[in-house]
Amino acid sequence: MTPGTIRTRWLTMAAGSLMLAACNNSAPAADGTAIEDGSGASTTDTTASASAAPAPAPVNCDRFADNLTERDWAVVYYGMTGLTPPREQWADEALVSIDRSLGAEEAWKRANAEVDAQWTAMKDTRCITLRTGANPSEYDPGLGGIPFGAFAPDAYYPVGENTTPVSLTFRNAGAARVWKMAPDRAAALRADSWWSSASLIIRARLVAARPSGNGGAIEAEIVGFDLEPPEYSRAARETFTVSP
Repeated sequence: MTPGTIRTRWLTMAAGSLMLAACNNSAPAADGTAIEDGSGASTTDTTASASAAPAPAPVNCDRFADNLTERDWAVVYYGMTGLTPPREQWADEALVSIDRSLGAEEAWKRANAEVDAQWTAMKDTRCITLRTGANPSEYDPGLGGIPFGAFAPDAYYPVGENTTPVSLTFRNAGAARVWKMAPDRAAALRADSWWSSASLIIRARLVAARPSGNGGAIEAEIVGFDLEPPEYSRAARETFTVSP
């Protein structure tokens, strides 16, 4: 039996299972509608449509998944939108790391098992941690503090893989953008030569996902974040809580 025959047989069975699940458990989503994983306004996208409604997200995040891989993000995206993931392609890629001496049938079986395991582990993930540079600006008297470039109105984060490009944005970034402080404290921070290299550890709840012209888009709400100074900085670590 060739790998192509095995793949065709596996896909036929998988397609039947997916169709049965869709008939029993899923309701179709309106074309061009963002998929919401919690309460909030949806946005539209005329370039594509979602095929099924996702499971609701948890109201509160007690634990946050960290160090998500690009494939993890792709799984989360498909899990949120209800769109059909490219499982055959993922299994083909998984074959690269599997011992071919096991035989074509066993290798293909193990490749699909890896895909299934990652799908099961990540598809319902809605509470995540993102690490990025803070990109602090100069003190802004009009804002009464130091703005973080990481939370600029046009900031977005490419998190998906080449086959499934996904961008992450924060819908409440404005609530986290400015670190309020007195001018003299801001001056002391700017005097620290390491300050510009400060990083953020962002904790967020994923609330919506939709297809876009370049792949997919996920929207999140910042729950809180840590401002992490560089190793040799004199600044202290700061923890912030953010309102939705």
